[in-house]
Order: sequence, then C-alpha cells, then structure tokens
Amino acid sequence: MKNEWITGEVPFKYMLSDLTLFKRNIVLKILRFKIISENSPPERIPFPDVTLAGKEKGYLMRSIPLPSIQPVYRVEDGYIYYVADQFSRYYIDLQQTFEEYTAKFSSKTRSTIRRKIKKFTAKCNGNMNWQSYRTVDELAEFYRGAREVSSKSYQEKLLDSGLPDTEQFQKTMANLAKDDNVRGYLLFDGDKPVAYMYCPVRDEVLLYEYLGYNPEYIKWSVGTILHWFAFEDILGEKKFRYFDFTEGQSAHKRLYSTGSLLCGNVYIFPKSISAWLLVKSHNAVNRSSKILGNLLERANLKSKIIKMIRFKSNG
Repeated sequence: MKNEWITGEVPFKYMLSDLTLFKRNIVLKILRFKIISENSPPERIPFPDVTLAGKEKGYLMRSIPLPSIQPVYRVEDGYIYYVADQFSRYYIDLQQTFEEYTAKFSSKTRSTIRRKIKKFTAKCNGNMNWQSYRTVDELAEFYRGAREVSSKSYQEKLLDSGLPDTEQFQKTMANLAKDDNVRGYLLFDGDKPVAYMYCPVRDEVLLYEYLGYNPEYIKWSVGTILHWFAFEDILGEKKFRYFDFTEGQSAHKRLYSTGSLLCGNVYIFPKSISAWLLVKSHNAVNRSSKILGNLLERANLKSKIIKMIRFKSNG
C-alpha cells in the first residue's frame, strides 16, 4: 500500500563496534516499520510498489522478514539490493500468564534474576521500587524521570539513541497515551530514577523503542531488573498480542524472548557508480567492525573495551 511509504533523511552510519565513526544523511523512500505477524516469510524480497521522486536516492525497507540468509548485495533489473544487516528479530508471545512465561527460564536463571533483585534492594536500603505509566499525566511524570536517566546513559551519549529531548516527542507520547497506546516503566533507587523503558503500542503489539540506564548502576543489573518487573506487568494486563524487541542483537533479548524471525534492513538503489561506492564502503566498514569484534571477543577483551567506552562517554 502506498501510504505505508514516507520520504525522509536516513543517517547512513559507518560504525566500529559501538562507535559511530561518521555518518552521511541520504534522502530515501522508507517503508514504515512493520510489526511482527504470524504471516510466513516471503519467498523473495519484494520490490517496492512506489516510484522514487524528487531528491529520493533509493528505498529503505527496515527490519522486513527475509526468506533466508541473503547475499549482502546483488543487482536485479537495474537496481542494487544492499542487505546491510540480517538479524534475528526477537519477540515475546503475550498470550500466556507470567507464571507460564517464566517457566521457560531455567531454575538457575530465575534464581539469578531474583538474587539480582535482592542485592539491588539491599543497595537501596530497602527502598527499591518501580512504576508503570500509561495515562497522559503519568507519561508526563515518566518523561521527566526517563530524561534524567537518558541524559546520563551511554545509549544517548555514545549511540545517539536516547529518549528524544523534543516537544514533538512529548506531544506524540501524549497523543498515544490518550488512546492507551503507550507504556513507560521506571526503576528507582529510593526517589532516584536509574533505568527506563518506553514502549508505544501498534495493533496490540508493544514495541521496544527506547531504553536506558544510569551507568553508575551498571554493576546492579538495573536493566535486567526493570525488564523482569515490566514483563510481569505487561503479561498481567492481558491486553497485547506480542512484545516486539524490534531490530538489534543482544543477550537480554535472547534471554527474554519466546521466539524470533529472520529479518533485515534492505536498501535498494538505482544502479550507478556512486551507489556502488556507497554500499561497498559501508559494507567494508561493517565487515571490519565485525572482524575486530570477533578478534576482541576471542581475546576476552570485547566486553571490557565496551565498558571502558561506556564509562568514558559518561565522563
């Protein structure tokens, strides 16, 4: 459907692990983000049913289901298909109780999470608490606490993916809240917010859109703790079909998910020398980043370096 496409500037990021080396903004015709569904993956990547116009240089279909692992790039009918990322898109089936959901975890994992909660509660002198937010007034309160956390988080300082500090975002959040289409969650040390999660709702699916934590609390696993309480609350509502972790790989997404789909970010450009230079250079940096990451992981240095980067970003 044509109304599923929008025109916008896309930051074409050249990244090395968690670091953005530089980025180039390109005007593309973008397929609106699709929520997960029970539909089977397509037999092939579909070609867009809309034409390019004006300053649009190509198409972007973000996080679309893939029939199988795809070549990074190929040429077909005068267009370059560039599959920049291929990943498992994790989700939670919410058609169950919290007790049924947690039964999927091993007894060791459940014990570990409860031990983290107990340790953090002790750290807070018994004043650990969390809150969920859904009304317009509640979300305004959530926003103040979440922005306090986000402004300190490595997600904002290093990855440029913190909770937006704009009036437009606040208006959008309020409009979603009027229709009961958003949830916010905060974890506190006493009165101090230390972790947040923001999830808009689309077609009865909660989207994992923004999250962050105060890096001073990294040793207390506050993100893991907030996820546990938030999912208990979400499953208790019995209102939603799925929790969609959207794109991106991480251990906690694998841990908390009940299933996954093979998805990818697919760029399609009219064939040209400039388009080839763009996708080739972008892929070269991506490959270098993965090779470096694998080498560091084998040397047991990757997690240490990432932690150093995160702490430095907080300085």
